[in-house]
Amino acid sequence: MLYTIADFYVEYEPRYARLTERSQKYVAENQQNEPEIKISVSEAEIDEHVSKYEVSRDLAEYVIMGLKFYDAILGKNAFFLHSSAVAVDGEGFAFTGPCGAGKSTHSSLWRKYFGSRLVSVNDDKPVVRIIDDTVYVCGTPFSGKHDINSNTIVPLKGICVLNQAKENSIVRLKAIEAMSVIMEQTLRSEEPSKMAALLDVLDITLQRVPVFSLSCNISFEAVELAYNTLDGNEN
Repeated sequence: MLYTIADFYVEYEPRYARLTERSQKYVAENQQNEPEIKISVSEAEIDEHVSKYEVSRDLAEYVIMGLKFYDAILGKNAFFLHSSAVAVDGEGFAFTGPCGAGKSTHSSLWRKYFGSRLVSVNDDKPVVRIIDDTVYVCGTPFSGKHDINSNTIVPLKGICVLNQAKENSIVRLKAIEAMSVIMEQTLRSEEPSKMAALLDVLDITLQRVPVFSLSCNISFEAVELAYNTLDGNEN
């Protein structure tokens, strides 16, 4: 089966329900197109994952296929960013940070605040991709525990690194600070060529997309501060 994910033609054959169902919105209209990426998961790989993590075969296939997809895009001007990404009026915003930072909580506030103006791109594992010198954030069927994603691709306006705090404040990170944070929230390959490709695409991304550190509480004021700053690219 051929799918369109992050504007790549991707070929794989799901076995179990979770991957089959979550891939449906990404099925390519023209199944005759040539795949740019081909990935597969063997029963032996599923066996090993089930044994190691004590999960269902259904979940094992889904996780492994996602990891293989994110590895395959390295070297193709794209990378995975552990974040919750949304689009407001066709512009993308990504919220990243360590587990427990409140990425999904902050995104849910944006959904309530902006209503129909907002589209959830991917609540856990979007792709960042450069096409014709423009940086995009893209939906994928691999979105963690909750199936919150859409088959969409929008220009990435800004990235926020979240920190929980009582008071809301935001500051733009220097490139070296942003690079360090993003490296902690992406998939790093052991292959030297893919690692070099990742560093190259990160360098270009951080030249074009501002990254901010957002200390925030759970409030609409935090949403307004983040949106107004990222939308205007101001500190």
